[in-house]
Amino acid sequence: MRYLTAGAPTGRVIGACFGLLMVLSLLVVSAVSGRLSISAMEADNVMRLVQIQDLLKGLGWFDLHQVRLGLSGGTAMHWSRLADVPVLVIKGVLDVFLPSQRALEIACLVWPPLSVLLVVWGLMTGARKLGGRTMLVFTCIIAATILFRHPNFLSGSIDHHNLQLGFLAIALGFSLDRNRAPVSLAAAGAALASSIAIGVEVYAFVGVFCVFHALDWALTGAAARRGAMAFGGSLALLTTVFFSASIAPAGYGVVHCDALSLVTLSAAVLGGTGLAGAAAVLSDKSLVWRMFGLGIVGIACATMLLVLAPQCLGSPLDELPPIVRTLWLEKVDEARPLFAFRPAMAREMPFMAGITVVAMAVSAWRIWIGAQRRAHVLFLALLLADFVLTLQQVRFYTFGHLFAVLPLALWVASLFARGRETGERSVTYVLALAVSVPLVWGVPGIFFAPNGRGMTASAYACGSAAMLSALEGQPDGRVLAVADVAPNILRYTRHSVLHGHYHRNAAGIEAALSIFTAPSGEALNLMRNAQVDYVLSCPGHAEMNMLATSAPHGLAADLSAGTPPGALKIIHREPDGETLFAVEP
Repeated sequence: MRYLTAGAPTGRVIGACFGLLMVLSLLVVSAVSGRLSISAMEADNVMRLVQIQDLLKGLGWFDLHQVRLGLSGGTAMHWSRLADVPVLVIKGVLDVFLPSQRALEIACLVWPPLSVLLVVWGLMTGARKLGGRTMLVFTCIIAATILFRHPNFLSGSIDHHNLQLGFLAIALGFSLDRNRAPVSLAAAGAALASSIAIGVEVYAFVGVFCVFHALDWALTGAAARRGAMAFGGSLALLTTVFFSASIAPAGYGVVHCDALSLVTLSAAVLGGTGLAGAAAVLSDKSLVWRMFGLGIVGIACATMLLVLAPQCLGSPLDELPPIVRTLWLEKVDEARPLFAFRPAMAREMPFMAGITVVAMAVSAWRIWIGAQRRAHVLFLALLLADFVLTLQQVRFYTFGHLFAVLPLALWVASLFARGRETGERSVTYVLALAVSVPLVWGVPGIFFAPNGRGMTASAYACGSAAMLSALEGQPDGRVLAVADVAPNILRYTRHSVLHGHYHRNAAGIEAALSIFTAPSGEALNLMRNAQVDYVLSCPGHAEMNMLATSAPHGLAADLSAGTPPGALKIIHREPDGETLFAVEP
């Protein structure tokens, strides 16, 4: 297989054309699916938009406090302000030609498809460093089957997940430089620092990258010195810059386990500078000395973590109240385990895990036979980490699909090249390509999926335009509704909401669930204690049905049955039964 250098014109042309094709396909899919509209945004994306709008209305850059979410005092969101920057930049450019609100809306629609270029850049970089034109072509084919309608890159998906995928792809692509060029590993460190700054979901993968580069240096020695120094220095420096850019000086000493904070900064700086220092001093020493140096750095990082934040050794979700865990966290689809029962399990589970498992097997086999062992060690480590996380929460499967692209493309390309070299017309590579496509794994499950009876609850919406308009006409107050509608209430009205799908608002979630599951008389007292002024009832909504089933004698069951307590007075009702009540004092 002929190899392309990083600057090969053909490789760049293929990458540029593929990136343009992906952006266009995402825009077309967005238009066809009705997502090319600001009103079609999903809940988390709407909440991000609310945060951006609050910033534009004068909220401080460092202030992520959502005062209208939760009990009195609001909720301190853990989202990074850095993820807002691309939308703000595009809006700033469009402000020259368009009204400010229209510019913001277009920025929200345009940015997600454009962000796929980060993933394309990372994958194309890795493909060029691993193989030739054949490798690039199969990388494009496999990546296209994953990206062409990826929900995190469709219009309106302004939450931070697209950036996380993009920066991890860049870190992966540049980490595959077999020459360990300082510029490549510095780029990998910078991409990981960007990932760290944006969200905690990627910390496990960042850890895998750091351990890989540290051990790669320890086993290689002097040949990896400059690359290891560049990687460690870049990681430490950029994490410090992002910390300063997103954390208010008054919060420098505060520890958060679910966001960039003092403990994250300390780990990145201590680990990054420790690796760079060890590489500078010990690269010419024996393997024993290099491993000893890494051991000292590791012990220092572990000690720092135990001293600064022992609570961060567990998940931030472990501290949730029992009712919040059972009636909220365990019911959020993306937070459920891979093997948890769901109606479309026969189709979704193979789709989510299929190519990840194949890529793990391919990487393990190629490590065994010694084919591009360094690259496949990294692939296997990332895929294993992702598979373990996906077993716990299915939302991680998208990272596994990303990490699987390059090892699968390399496998298919090698089979194709082998057939060309031997002159045999083999379809082996076609079969290999087929099992490298996620959709292929999901097809057999279609025949075992439920026929749809009893599954219409999720089709019921809540918070229609007419209902939100009626709510906006009422005096300011706090609204109790299903969690899904909270962002739209914040976006379209002046009112507050008691809860939404945000774990830092555990007190508000607990209060809302307690009210919905309590008998109507007790629920009224709980509502008054929580200062709830309005109740938005959506009979038929999946969450309302779940709460009614969990507590047959609770408020949610009464509302679903059309028998609300007398202290709830109807303000507005829609033909589908969606009803807004006022809570009488």
